[in-house]
Amino acid sequence: MNKLHEPNYNVVKEFFNINLKIASQIADQQQAILNLSVDNVTAQMKIFGKSKDYNDVISGQTDLLSETSSKIQDIAKDTTSFMNQSTNEVSLWVEKSMEEAAFIVPFSKSI
Repeated sequence: MNKLHEPNYNVVKEFFNINLKIASQIADQQQAILNLSVDNVTAQMKIFGKSKDYNDVISGQTDLLSETSSKIQDIAKDTTSFMNQSTNEVSLWVEKSMEEAAFIVPFSKSI
């Protein structure tokens, strides 16, 4: 690669890797939600299977709802955290790319 194209290639490659990381983290969060949903259905079936009366079902459902809500909140916190981190990474990438672009092709300082 010539000297002008190599920095451009590296910038695009770095941005691609940032996006790949974000996509991977989103997929992990989606998998966590899917796993939680399957676990929730299984737990509900167990509640119905072992409950002796209506009160047992309501009690089991209440406990399950509380547990599921807590897990959903944890997943949402994780998602918010990595999205904030990703925003920072992209911002740093843009700043770095602009500095590199200014170095490669100096902008005119006269108006």
